[in-house]
Amino acid sequence: MGGGSRHSLFSQRFDRAVLASYFLGGIVPIAALFYVVREHVLPRYEPDSLEFIGWVAGGTSLALLSLAVYFALRRISNAALSRVRADNQRLASLLAASRELGAAREQLAIFASASQRARELSGAATVAVLFASESDKPLELRHADAESRSWFLAHGEDLLALAAEAEGGGGVAADAARLAIAFRASPSTRGALVLEHGGAASAETTDALATVAGMAGTALQRSDLEDAQRNFFAHVTELLVTGLDGHVVGRRGHGSNVARFANRIAHEIGLDAARKERLHFTAMLHDIGMIKIDPSRHLDLKSVRAHPVLGARMLSRIRLWEPIAPLVLHHHERWDGHGYPEGRSGESIPLEARIVTIADAVDAMSRGESQRAAKSPDEIAKELQQNRGTQFDPALVDAFMALHSRGESGLE
Repeated sequence: MGGGSRHSLFSQRFDRAVLASYFLGGIVPIAALFYVVREHVLPRYEPDSLEFIGWVAGGTSLALLSLAVYFALRRISNAALSRVRADNQRLASLLAASRELGAAREQLAIFASASQRARELSGAATVAVLFASESDKPLELRHADAESRSWFLAHGEDLLALAAEAEGGGGVAADAARLAIAFRASPSTRGALVLEHGGAASAETTDALATVAGMAGTALQRSDLEDAQRNFFAHVTELLVTGLDGHVVGRRGHGSNVARFANRIAHEIGLDAARKERLHFTAMLHDIGMIKIDPSRHLDLKSVRAHPVLGARMLSRIRLWEPIAPLVLHHHERWDGHGYPEGRSGESIPLEARIVTIADAVDAMSRGESQRAAKSPDEIAKELQQNRGTQFDPALVDAFMALHSRGESGLE
Protein backbone atom coordinates (compact mmCIF):
# COMPACT_ATOMS: atom_id res chain seq x y z
CA MET A 1 0.00 0.00 0.00
CA GLY A 2 1.57 3.29 -1.12
CA GLY A 3 2.23 6.31 1.08
CA GLY A 4 -0.50 8.36 -0.65
CA SER A 5 -3.24 5.79 -0.17
CA ARG A 6 -2.29 5.38 3.47
CA HIS A 7 -3.51 8.95 4.15
CA SER A 8 -6.50 9.14 1.79
CA LEU A 9 -9.92 9.24 3.40
CA PHE A 10 -11.67 5.97 2.57
CA SER A 11 -8.87 4.07 0.88
CA GLN A 12 -8.15 1.24 3.30
CA ARG A 13 -10.29 -1.79 4.00
CA PHE A 14 -10.30 -0.82 7.67
CA ASP A 15 -11.51 2.70 6.81
CA ARG A 16 -14.32 1.24 4.74
CA ALA A 17 -15.40 -0.98 7.65
CA VAL A 18 -15.44 2.04 9.99
CA LEU A 19 -17.40 4.02 7.38
CA ALA A 20 -19.94 1.20 6.93
CA SER A 21 -20.44 0.99 10.70
CA TYR A 22 -20.79 4.75 10.93
CA PHE A 23 -23.21 4.81 8.01
CA LEU A 24 -25.46 2.13 9.47
CA GLY A 25 -25.23 3.37 13.04
CA GLY A 26 -25.13 7.11 12.44
CA ILE A 27 -26.12 8.29 8.96
CA VAL A 28 -29.20 6.06 8.53
CA PRO A 29 -30.80 7.01 11.90
CA ILE A 30 -30.02 10.72 11.34
CA ALA A 31 -31.43 10.59 7.81
CA ALA A 32 -34.58 8.93 9.17
CA LEU A 33 -34.83 11.63 11.82
CA PHE A 34 -34.43 14.36 9.18
CA TYR A 35 -37.15 12.74 7.04
CA VAL A 36 -39.59 12.64 9.97
CA VAL A 37 -38.78 16.22 10.91
CA ARG A 38 -39.16 17.47 7.34
CA GLU A 39 -42.38 15.62 6.62
CA HIS A 40 -44.16 15.85 9.94
CA VAL A 41 -42.61 18.60 12.05
CA LEU A 42 -41.38 21.45 9.86
CA PRO A 43 -44.67 21.81 7.90
CA ARG A 44 -46.28 23.03 11.15
CA TYR A 45 -43.99 26.09 11.31
CA GLU A 46 -43.50 29.14 9.17
CA PRO A 47 -40.14 29.12 7.29
CA ASP A 48 -39.02 32.29 9.08
CA SER A 49 -40.19 31.33 12.54
CA LEU A 50 -37.74 30.74 15.36
CA GLU A 51 -39.01 27.20 15.85
CA PHE A 52 -38.32 26.37 12.20
CA ILE A 53 -34.82 27.85 12.38
CA GLY A 54 -34.19 26.00 15.64
CA TRP A 55 -35.13 22.63 14.14
CA VAL A 56 -32.89 23.23 11.10
CA ALA A 57 -29.97 24.41 13.26
CA GLY A 58 -30.39 21.45 15.62
CA GLY A 59 -30.46 18.96 12.77
CA THR A 60 -27.41 20.51 11.15
CA SER A 61 -25.53 20.51 14.46
CA LEU A 62 -26.45 16.89 15.00
CA ALA A 63 -25.16 15.98 11.54
CA LEU A 64 -21.90 17.88 12.10
CA LEU A 65 -21.48 16.30 15.54
CA SER A 66 -22.03 12.86 14.03
CA LEU A 67 -19.41 13.57 11.36
CA ALA A 68 -16.96 14.77 14.02
CA VAL A 69 -17.58 11.58 15.99
CA TYR A 70 -16.81 9.56 12.84
CA PHE A 71 -13.48 11.31 12.29
CA ALA A 72 -12.57 10.89 15.96
CA LEU A 73 -13.50 7.20 15.79
CA ARG A 74 -11.49 6.80 12.61
CA ARG A 75 -8.45 8.48 14.17
CA ILE A 76 -8.63 6.38 17.32
CA SER A 77 -9.17 3.18 15.35
CA ASN A 78 -6.29 3.89 12.98
CA ALA A 79 -4.01 4.71 15.91
CA ALA A 80 -4.93 1.39 17.52
CA LEU A 81 -4.41 -0.41 14.23
CA SER A 82 -1.00 1.24 13.80
CA ARG A 83 0.04 0.07 17.25
CA VAL A 84 -1.09 -3.47 16.45
CA ARG A 85 0.78 -3.36 13.14
CA ALA A 86 3.94 -2.10 14.87
CA ASP A 87 3.64 -4.83 17.50
CA ASN A 88 3.23 -7.44 14.77
CA GLN A 89 6.28 -6.12 12.93
CA ARG A 90 8.33 -6.24 16.13
CA LEU A 91 7.15 -9.78 16.76
CA ALA A 92 8.02 -10.81 13.18
CA SER A 93 11.51 -9.31 13.54
CA LEU A 94 12.04 -11.07 16.86
CA LEU A 95 10.91 -14.40 15.40
CA ALA A 96 13.26 -13.91 12.44
CA ALA A 97 16.08 -13.03 14.84
CA SER A 98 15.34 -16.17 16.84
CA ARG A 99 15.54 -18.34 13.72
CA GLU A 100 18.71 -16.69 12.40
CA LEU A 101 20.56 -16.61 15.71
CA GLY A 102 19.46 -20.16 16.46
CA ALA A 103 20.99 -21.34 13.18
CA ALA A 104 24.16 -19.19 13.25
CA ARG A 105 27.35 -21.02 14.21
CA GLU A 106 30.07 -18.39 13.75
CA GLN A 107 30.60 -15.23 15.80
CA LEU A 108 30.54 -12.93 12.78
CA ALA A 109 27.25 -14.41 11.57
CA ILE A 110 25.74 -13.88 15.03
CA PHE A 111 26.95 -10.28 15.18
CA ALA A 112 25.68 -9.56 11.66
CA SER A 113 22.23 -10.99 12.38
CA ALA A 114 21.89 -9.12 15.68
CA SER A 115 22.96 -5.87 14.01
CA GLN A 116 20.50 -6.27 11.13
CA ARG A 117 17.56 -7.07 13.42
CA ALA A 118 18.43 -4.18 15.75
CA ARG A 119 18.39 -1.84 12.75
CA GLU A 120 14.95 -3.14 11.69
CA LEU A 121 13.47 -2.83 15.17
CA SER A 122 14.81 0.63 15.93
CA GLY A 123 14.91 2.22 12.49
CA ALA A 124 18.46 3.29 13.33
CA ALA A 125 20.80 4.05 10.44
CA THR A 126 23.87 3.15 12.50
CA VAL A 127 24.26 0.02 14.65
CA ALA A 128 27.53 -1.38 16.01
CA VAL A 129 28.28 -4.55 17.94
CA LEU A 130 30.92 -4.35 20.67
CA PHE A 131 32.42 -7.48 22.23
CA ALA A 132 35.14 -8.58 24.62
CA SER A 133 36.26 -12.22 24.64
CA GLU A 134 37.50 -11.94 28.24
CA SER A 135 35.95 -10.13 31.19
CA ASP A 136 39.07 -8.09 31.95
CA LYS A 137 39.49 -6.87 28.38
CA PRO A 138 37.85 -3.67 27.04
CA LEU A 139 34.98 -3.84 24.59
CA GLU A 140 36.03 -3.64 20.95
CA LEU A 141 34.13 -2.97 17.73
CA ARG A 142 33.41 -6.40 16.20
CA HIS A 143 30.74 -5.68 13.59
CA ALA A 144 29.51 -2.56 11.75
CA ASP A 145 28.82 -1.53 8.18
CA ALA A 146 30.85 1.29 6.65
CA GLU A 147 28.54 4.06 7.89
CA SER A 148 28.30 2.61 11.39
CA ARG A 149 32.08 2.14 11.55
CA SER A 150 32.66 5.81 10.69
CA TRP A 151 30.09 6.80 13.32
CA PHE A 152 31.81 4.64 15.93
CA LEU A 153 35.24 6.03 15.09
CA ALA A 154 33.87 9.56 15.52
CA HIS A 155 32.10 8.86 18.84
CA GLY A 156 33.97 5.81 20.15
CA GLU A 157 34.77 7.12 23.64
CA ASP A 158 31.20 8.26 24.26
CA LEU A 159 29.78 4.97 22.97
CA LEU A 160 32.14 2.88 25.09
CA ALA A 161 31.20 4.96 28.13
CA LEU A 162 27.50 4.44 27.33
CA ALA A 163 28.07 0.69 26.96
CA ALA A 164 29.89 0.62 30.32
CA GLU A 165 26.94 2.45 31.87
CA ALA A 166 24.59 -0.18 30.44
CA GLU A 167 26.77 -2.96 31.87
CA GLY A 168 26.80 -1.32 35.29
CA GLY A 169 23.07 -0.58 35.30
CA GLY A 170 20.09 -2.61 34.23
CA GLY A 171 21.57 -3.59 30.88
CA VAL A 172 20.27 -0.48 29.07
CA ALA A 173 21.66 3.06 28.91
CA ALA A 174 20.67 6.00 26.73
CA ASP A 175 21.43 9.64 26.12
CA ALA A 176 19.67 12.16 23.90
CA ALA A 177 20.35 10.32 20.64
CA ARG A 178 22.16 7.05 21.42
CA LEU A 179 21.25 3.77 23.05
CA ALA A 180 23.36 0.90 24.41
CA ILE A 181 22.09 -2.59 25.24
CA ALA A 182 24.54 -4.83 27.14
CA PHE A 183 24.57 -8.63 26.93
CA ARG A 184 26.65 -11.54 28.19
CA ALA A 185 27.69 -14.63 26.26
CA SER A 186 29.26 -16.30 29.32
CA PRO A 187 30.60 -15.27 32.74
CA SER A 188 33.89 -14.31 31.07
CA THR A 189 32.63 -12.65 27.88
CA ARG A 190 30.44 -9.63 27.35
CA GLY A 191 29.15 -7.36 24.63
CA ALA A 192 26.83 -4.50 23.73
CA LEU A 193 24.66 -3.25 20.91
CA VAL A 194 25.05 0.50 20.41
CA LEU A 195 22.93 2.52 18.02
CA GLU A 196 21.92 6.03 17.10
CA HIS A 197 18.13 6.28 17.31
CA GLY A 198 17.72 10.01 16.73
CA GLY A 199 15.60 10.55 19.83
CA ALA A 200 14.15 8.71 22.78
CA ALA A 201 13.41 5.09 21.89
CA SER A 202 10.04 3.76 23.01
CA ALA A 203 9.87 1.25 25.84
CA GLU A 204 8.58 -1.37 23.40
CA THR A 205 11.52 -0.82 21.05
CA THR A 206 14.02 -0.92 23.90
CA ASP A 207 12.52 -4.16 25.20
CA ALA A 208 12.69 -5.70 21.72
CA LEU A 209 16.34 -4.64 21.33
CA ALA A 210 17.14 -6.13 24.73
CA THR A 211 15.53 -9.38 23.57
CA VAL A 212 17.70 -9.46 20.44
CA ALA A 213 20.81 -8.74 22.54
CA GLY A 214 19.88 -11.59 24.88
CA MET A 215 19.38 -13.93 21.91
CA ALA A 216 22.82 -12.92 20.59
CA GLY A 217 24.39 -13.70 23.96
CA THR A 218 22.72 -17.12 24.03
CA ALA A 219 23.81 -17.84 20.44
CA LEU A 220 27.41 -16.90 21.27
CA GLN A 221 27.33 -19.13 24.33
CA ARG A 222 26.00 -22.03 22.25
CA SER A 223 28.63 -21.39 19.56
CA ASP A 224 31.40 -21.44 22.15
CA LEU A 225 30.06 -24.68 23.61
CA GLU A 226 29.89 -26.28 20.16
CA ASP A 227 33.47 -25.20 19.46
CA ALA A 228 34.54 -26.85 22.71
CA GLN A 229 32.65 -30.00 21.76
CA ARG A 230 34.24 -30.08 18.31
CA ASN A 231 37.65 -29.56 19.87
CA PHE A 232 37.03 -32.42 22.30
CA PHE A 233 35.63 -34.55 19.48
CA ALA A 234 38.70 -33.96 17.30
CA HIS A 235 41.24 -34.66 20.05
CA VAL A 236 39.51 -37.79 21.32
CA THR A 237 39.28 -39.02 17.73
CA GLU A 238 42.99 -38.42 17.31
CA LEU A 239 43.73 -40.35 20.51
CA LEU A 240 41.60 -43.28 19.37
CA VAL A 241 43.18 -43.35 15.93
CA THR A 242 46.64 -43.28 17.51
CA GLY A 243 45.66 -46.20 19.70
CA LEU A 244 44.27 -48.04 16.68
CA ASP A 245 47.52 -47.44 14.74
CA GLY A 246 49.42 -49.15 17.54
CA HIS A 247 46.91 -51.99 17.74
CA VAL A 248 46.90 -52.97 14.04
CA VAL A 249 50.32 -53.79 12.59
CA GLY A 250 51.27 -51.98 9.39
CA ARG A 251 48.35 -49.53 9.45
CA ARG A 252 49.99 -46.45 11.01
CA GLY A 253 48.47 -43.30 9.54
CA HIS A 254 45.75 -45.23 7.71
CA GLY A 255 42.82 -43.34 9.24
CA SER A 256 44.38 -39.93 8.51
CA ASN A 257 45.19 -40.94 4.93
CA VAL A 258 41.67 -42.24 4.30
CA ALA A 259 40.28 -38.97 5.67
CA ARG A 260 42.57 -37.01 3.34
CA PHE A 261 41.51 -38.92 0.23
CA ALA A 262 37.84 -38.85 1.27
CA ASN A 263 37.90 -35.08 1.77
CA ARG A 264 39.30 -34.54 -1.75
CA ILE A 265 36.54 -36.65 -3.27
CA ALA A 266 33.92 -34.86 -1.16
CA HIS A 267 35.21 -31.49 -2.36
CA GLU A 268 35.18 -32.67 -5.97
CA ILE A 269 31.50 -33.71 -5.81
CA GLY A 270 30.45 -30.58 -3.86
CA LEU A 271 29.47 -32.17 -0.57
CA ASP A 272 28.18 -29.58 1.91
CA ALA A 273 30.18 -28.57 5.00
CA ALA A 274 28.12 -30.57 7.51
CA ARG A 275 28.44 -33.79 5.52
CA LYS A 276 32.16 -33.15 4.95
CA GLU A 277 32.66 -32.93 8.69
CA ARG A 278 30.69 -36.14 9.23
CA LEU A 279 32.69 -37.83 6.46
CA HIS A 280 35.99 -36.75 8.00
CA PHE A 281 35.26 -38.40 11.33
CA THR A 282 33.81 -41.47 9.60
CA ALA A 283 37.05 -41.85 7.64
CA MET A 284 39.19 -41.36 10.74
CA LEU A 285 37.22 -43.93 12.75
CA HIS A 286 36.10 -46.37 10.07
CA ASP A 287 38.29 -49.18 11.45
CA ILE A 288 37.76 -48.42 15.14
CA GLY A 289 36.06 -51.79 15.60
CA MET A 290 39.47 -53.43 15.13
CA ILE A 291 40.31 -52.37 18.69
CA LYS A 292 37.80 -54.98 19.86
CA ILE A 293 39.57 -57.75 17.93
CA ASP A 294 42.61 -59.39 19.49
CA PRO A 295 45.79 -58.83 17.40
CA SER A 296 46.29 -62.59 17.21
CA ARG A 297 43.12 -62.80 15.10
CA HIS A 298 43.87 -59.95 12.70
CA LEU A 299 44.76 -62.41 9.95
CA ASP A 300 41.52 -64.34 10.41
CA LEU A 301 39.15 -63.03 7.70
CA LYS A 302 35.98 -64.01 9.61
CA SER A 303 37.12 -62.14 12.72
CA VAL A 304 38.21 -59.08 10.78
CA ARG A 305 34.88 -58.89 8.95
CA ALA A 306 33.21 -58.20 12.30
CA HIS A 307 34.96 -54.83 12.72
CA PRO A 308 32.31 -52.65 10.95
CA VAL A 309 29.59 -53.99 13.27
CA LEU A 310 31.80 -53.69 16.36
CA GLY A 311 32.79 -50.14 15.41
CA ALA A 312 29.20 -49.07 14.76
CA ARG A 313 28.13 -50.43 18.15
CA MET A 314 30.92 -48.54 19.89
CA LEU A 315 30.09 -45.24 18.20
CA SER A 316 26.30 -45.53 18.48
CA ARG A 317 26.57 -45.44 22.28
CA ILE A 318 28.26 -42.02 22.20
CA ARG A 319 25.89 -39.20 21.38
CA LEU A 320 28.41 -37.07 19.48
CA TRP A 321 29.44 -40.01 17.31
CA GLU A 322 26.01 -41.59 16.89
CA PRO A 323 25.39 -40.03 13.41
CA ILE A 324 28.52 -41.64 11.97
CA ALA A 325 27.83 -45.13 13.35
CA PRO A 326 25.77 -46.28 10.30
CA LEU A 327 28.43 -44.86 7.97
CA VAL A 328 31.13 -46.89 9.70
CA LEU A 329 28.83 -49.94 9.58
CA HIS A 330 28.57 -49.82 5.78
CA HIS A 331 32.08 -48.83 4.68
CA HIS A 332 32.79 -52.37 3.39
CA GLU A 333 29.60 -52.69 1.32
CA ARG A 334 30.04 -52.95 -2.46
CA TRP A 335 28.15 -51.17 -5.22
CA ASP A 336 27.11 -54.55 -6.68
CA GLY A 337 25.77 -55.83 -3.32
CA HIS A 338 28.53 -58.39 -2.66
CA GLY A 339 30.02 -56.57 0.32
CA TYR A 340 29.43 -56.89 4.07
CA PRO A 341 27.96 -56.81 6.68
CA GLU A 342 24.47 -56.38 5.14
CA GLY A 343 25.09 -56.89 1.42
CA ARG A 344 23.65 -53.49 0.50
CA SER A 345 24.03 -52.24 -3.05
CA GLY A 346 23.96 -49.01 -5.05
CA GLU A 347 22.56 -45.90 -3.45
CA SER A 348 21.12 -47.85 -0.51
CA ILE A 349 24.68 -47.57 0.84
CA PRO A 350 25.15 -44.14 2.49
CA LEU A 351 27.13 -41.76 0.28
CA GLU A 352 29.75 -41.08 2.95
CA ALA A 353 30.32 -44.83 3.35
CA ARG A 354 30.76 -45.18 -0.42
CA ILE A 355 33.39 -42.43 -0.38
CA VAL A 356 35.25 -44.10 2.49
CA THR A 357 35.18 -47.40 0.55
CA ILE A 358 37.18 -45.80 -2.28
CA ALA A 359 39.49 -43.82 0.02
CA ASP A 360 40.15 -46.95 2.09
CA ALA A 361 41.06 -48.94 -1.03
CA VAL A 362 43.27 -46.16 -2.38
CA ASP A 363 45.31 -45.98 0.82
CA ALA A 364 45.55 -49.78 1.05
CA MET A 365 46.87 -49.99 -2.53
CA SER A 366 49.27 -47.08 -2.07
CA ARG A 367 50.92 -48.64 1.00
CA GLY A 368 50.66 -52.31 -0.02
CA GLU A 369 48.79 -54.76 2.17
CA SER A 370 48.18 -58.50 2.52
CA GLN A 371 51.57 -59.38 1.03
CA ARG A 372 50.84 -57.20 -2.04
CA ALA A 373 53.31 -54.59 -3.19
CA ALA A 374 52.40 -50.92 -3.15
CA LYS A 375 50.93 -49.65 -6.42
CA SER A 376 51.81 -46.49 -8.31
CA PRO A 377 49.20 -43.70 -8.73
CA ASP A 378 48.48 -44.81 -12.30
CA GLU A 379 48.11 -48.45 -11.23
CA ILE A 380 45.71 -47.39 -8.48
CA ALA A 381 43.66 -45.36 -10.98
CA LYS A 382 43.55 -48.37 -13.30
CA GLU A 383 42.41 -50.64 -10.45
CA LEU A 384 39.60 -48.25 -9.57
CA GLN A 385 38.48 -48.12 -13.20
CA GLN A 386 38.42 -51.92 -13.40
CA ASN A 387 36.16 -52.10 -10.33
CA ARG A 388 33.94 -49.19 -11.35
CA GLY A 389 30.32 -50.27 -11.02
CA THR A 390 31.16 -53.49 -9.16
CA GLN A 391 33.05 -52.67 -5.96
CA PHE A 392 32.88 -48.89 -6.27
CA ASP A 393 30.26 -46.23 -7.00
CA PRO A 394 30.85 -45.26 -10.68
CA ALA A 395 30.25 -41.54 -10.07
CA LEU A 396 32.76 -41.47 -7.22
CA VAL A 397 35.35 -43.30 -9.30
CA ASP A 398 34.82 -40.65 -12.00
CA ALA A 399 35.36 -37.93 -9.39
CA PHE A 400 38.60 -39.54 -8.24
CA MET A 401 39.76 -39.94 -11.85
CA ALA A 402 39.10 -36.23 -12.44
CA LEU A 403 41.28 -35.44 -9.42
CA HIS A 404 43.96 -37.84 -10.67
CA SER A 405 43.99 -36.30 -14.13
CA ARG A 406 44.64 -32.88 -12.57
CA GLY A 407 47.28 -34.24 -10.19
CA GLU A 408 45.08 -33.47 -7.17
CA SER A 409 44.22 -36.97 -5.91
CA GLY A 410 46.74 -36.82 -3.06
CA LEU A 411 48.75 -39.75 -4.42
CA GLU A 412 51.31 -37.61 -6.19
